[in-house]
Amino acid sequence: MSLFDQKIHWKSIWSQTGLLLHVPAAMAAVSLIICVIYQEWFALIPLISVAVFGFGVGQLLYRLFLKEENNAHLWDAMIIAANGWLMCSILAAVPFFWIATERLYAGVISDNLVIFSHPINALFEAFSGYTSTGLTMLQKTGPFPNTLYWWRSFLEWTGGLGLVVFILSLTHLNKMGFQLYYAEARTEQMSNNITQTAHWMWAIYVFYTCIAIFLFWLFGMTPWEAINHAFTTLSTGGFTLGHESFANFSPLIQGTAIFMMILASMSFLVHFRLIRDKKWEILLKSQQTRLLIFFLLGGWLIVVGLNYWNETKIQWMSSFFDWTSALTTCGFSSTKLSTFSPMTKLFLIMGMFVGGATGSTCGGIKLRRLIYLLGGVMLRLKTLTQKKEKQITDHYRSTKDPLNSEPPGVDLPKTEQSERLYTAGVLFFLWTFSLLIGWFLILKWTPSGQALDALFEVTSAMSNVGLTSGLLTPEFSSFGKCIFMLMMWIGRLEIIPAIILLLSIPMTLKQKD
Repeated sequence: MSLFDQKIHWKSIWSQTGLLLHVPAAMAAVSLIICVIYQEWFALIPLISVAVFGFGVGQLLYRLFLKEENNAHLWDAMIIAANGWLMCSILAAVPFFWIATERLYAGVISDNLVIFSHPINALFEAFSGYTSTGLTMLQKTGPFPNTLYWWRSFLEWTGGLGLVVFILSLTHLNKMGFQLYYAEARTEQMSNNITQTAHWMWAIYVFYTCIAIFLFWLFGMTPWEAINHAFTTLSTGGFTLGHESFANFSPLIQGTAIFMMILASMSFLVHFRLIRDKKWEILLKSQQTRLLIFFLLGGWLIVVGLNYWNETKIQWMSSFFDWTSALTTCGFSSTKLSTFSPMTKLFLIMGMFVGGATGSTCGGIKLRRLIYLLGGVMLRLKTLTQKKEKQITDHYRSTKDPLNSEPPGVDLPKTEQSERLYTAGVLFFLWTFSLLIGWFLILKWTPSGQALDALFEVTSAMSNVGLTSGLLTPEFSSFGKCIFMLMMWIGRLEIIPAIILLLSIPMTLKQKD
């Protein structure tokens, strides 16, 4: 069957997209509590409007096309995920723009409010929040509502686990639920029931968030700071309440953040088995966890060494913190990255590109795929040194059919192994190609001599990290910001759903002809 012969069930797609619109609606309703606590009554109407619109349109779409739900297949699920993340991000931008505009109209003087009175900046912040990226336009001084600080943190916390996981925990979608779960770049299961899997993930997520809140508060943060930073740590998001990120916090708080970032970069399946079986050796049985620990320890030594070698006078604790933040794709920083040498920046780029474990809240290509690719390299080397040598020898001995003879001791890849290597290879290619295209486009607005900074920003966006070299500011080109939003979006979905969404339009037009 041709690619363009794949049938697209648009009614089912819009029905499930309607379900996803309930997520920002529910978030807006919950956020009304913050308005009341801080008596920011000006935020009531914007949040109520988002809640009513999200619930209203979501219910309309869901119920209007409900009968078509069972016709959906995996391609439809991919389109639902890609389309849902777009629509939810657009809706989540409304409070930023509306509240900022209202405050400026009321006579409040604030550079930050001026920034978010521009729709592109509001949309950028929403995309960065939901994709748990952490790149921000909040870089100026002046009053900023606590409701919007909370909204930023809440977006990252919800988006870190996933919009689909949120919906699955409240519904019983059965087959469609598994398809949507896979479409949102997740495969780990804690139960044969997808709803129970979602419940377990939320339980673990909330449990670790509460631990982070307590530890941050215990070591000196205010309750407000502890809640917001716990939200953005467990989601590996990176938004903070200050311009200096974690630079002004004590070493104890920074150490706590490092510990929680590492927990967040581990697979939920590992956490589930650890909690259920209460056996610490489970951590070391996981290939991803072992590789994560190796990369963390090795990376810490390399970054400290590079900073010492280049005489940048950066403290070892800052080196530990920033490398952990890069590898776990969290996006916190303890020092200005402009002080790092080009070698250190490039090494951080490598960490951001890889990311944490599959089944975590991290971005990047993920450790599991790196393991598959490294396994493929080893398999290739093994076949070259044993199988190929035998083929060449047999050829010169005039063997009748040398290509069909296999030497003993060589295990050809099984079907599942081949599929894993193929999938990892395709994503690695798409990720690298998309990264290079994004870098190429962003160079248009990059000052001379800052090409490495442009690559740093693009990698940070696509891997949903949030670390910045200082290139991306509110004054950056609006078109350039749109490219960054696109990179964040495709990175969060791991590219394939975004491609399928783009292909769905010509596919639908062809089917109508």
